[in-house]
Amino acid sequence: MNKKQKVELIIAVFLILWGSMLLIFPLFHFVKVKMIFISVLIAYGIFNFIKFILIKDSKDYEGLSTTLASILVIIFVSFLNVDKVPWYLALSLFIWIIFMSLIKLKKADYYNDRKNKAWILEIITLILFILTGLLTTINLYYENDIQVLVLGYFYLIHGILELIDPITLYLIDKK
Repeated sequence: MNKKQKVELIIAVFLILWGSMLLIFPLFHFVKVKMIFISVLIAYGIFNFIKFILIKDSKDYEGLSTTLASILVIIFVSFLNVDKVPWYLALSLFIWIIFMSLIKLKKADYYNDRKNKAWILEIITLILFILTGLLTTINLYYENDIQVLVLGYFYLIHGILELIDPITLYLIDKK
C-alpha cells in the first residue's frame, strides 16, 4: 500500500469513527448542532489539509479542495442560527455536499484521463454520496437529537464510501 492510499485510508477511518461518535452524543444530551457540525467540518478540513501536505508529491489537490470547501461552509454556517432554524443546517450541508460532489467528480475525471478503471468505482461512490446527502438534508427538519443522529449516520456512511477507494486501489495493485 503506497503512502497516498494509507493517508486516504486513515482519513476514511477517521470519518467512520467520527460518525460513530456522533451517534453517541444524543445519549449524553449533547445536541448543540451548530457546534457539532462546525467541529466536524473543522476536523475534516484539518485532516484533509494534512493529507494534502503528506501526498503533495502525487500532485493530488483533492485534500486542498476539500479543506477549502469545508472552510467556506464553516464561514457560511457561522453567520446562521442553525440551532433554531433546521432549514439552515440542511442548506449548509447541501452546499458542502455540492462542493464535495464536484471534487469527487474531478477525481473520477482524473482516473478516466489516466485510463484507470477506478473512475467507474468513483462515479458509483459519488452517486451513493449524493443520494445519502440528499436523504440526510431532507431529514434534518426534526429535533436536535434527531439532527445529530442523522449527521452521525451521514458521516459514518461517507467514511465507508471514502474507504472503498483506497482499499480497491490497493487490491488492484496487489493483483
